[in-house]
Amino acid sequence: MLTGTVARRYSVAAQKTRSEEQSRSAPQRISQRGRPRVGYVDEVEEAEAFNSSVRSGEDEQLGGVEENAWNGPRSTWKAPEPRFAEHLNALFPTLQFPPELARRILTHASHPASVHGHNGALSFTGRRVLESYLLLMLSSSTALKPTHNLDTIVARTLNSYTLGQTVGSKWGLGRAVRWTPTLPASQLKPNLDQRELLRTVGLYKIQGDAVGAVMGGIFSQFGASVAHRVFHTRVLPHLLGHGLPDSFRQDAQSACERMGGEDGKLLLDTPSTQTTS
Repeated sequence: MLTGTVARRYSVAAQKTRSEEQSRSAPQRISQRGRPRVGYVDEVEEAEAFNSSVRSGEDEQLGGVEENAWNGPRSTWKAPEPRFAEHLNALFPTLQFPPELARRILTHASHPASVHGHNGALSFTGRRVLESYLLLMLSSSTALKPTHNLDTIVARTLNSYTLGQTVGSKWGLGRAVRWTPTLPASQLKPNLDQRELLRTVGLYKIQGDAVGAVMGGIFSQFGASVAHRVFHTRVLPHLLGHGLPDSFRQDAQSACERMGGEDGKLLLDTPSTQTTS
């Protein structure tokens, strides 16, 4: 009887010992919950590694000069060049364009730097702004007749090539916009006319898109009232005789004069509100 009891106790103890040995030899399973995602470093580990590298850099010196403690990735963001804002501020002296907005306005999607932002969205918005203000003027004109096709008038007047050749050239956007020509110089036909050359390489189209981007930027940054004044004093006067029928010339000129002419103020002084006791 005693022998059987001792044998059972020995068997239980042996099984317990084997299970403990297996648990120690088996690989430890890490819970998926709380594990950092692949490609990311835990914040605590990152902070400890950074502090450790700083301490080691303080202790180890080569020729009396401390080693650079941080060798990780650095930011590639750079402040926009001031020339973009300077060009637009010179065109519209009473407006001050933020440097980042000016850089985006004057960067076409064809340029390699467009990966950091381009004027595509602003140009889309600006064209809708131009179309809206032109339709408002046409629909309120006494020269409007039932035979006038407003869609055709708007399409011809605000054609991208027309905007680029007239307004864009007047604003000097060809030397301010960053873009890439559609054709390399080796594929251009010799003895091309200067105007045909600019159209072939796509400059007028680029300038037309930039005009829309300028209007979109003004509308977004300075509001609809300022954009409305820019349209009637800085855009529409250059489009007379370029798609806009002569019957609407008087209305366009009158609107420009009412807003101060081609050099009229864009930002009107807001009267201060005085309270009386």
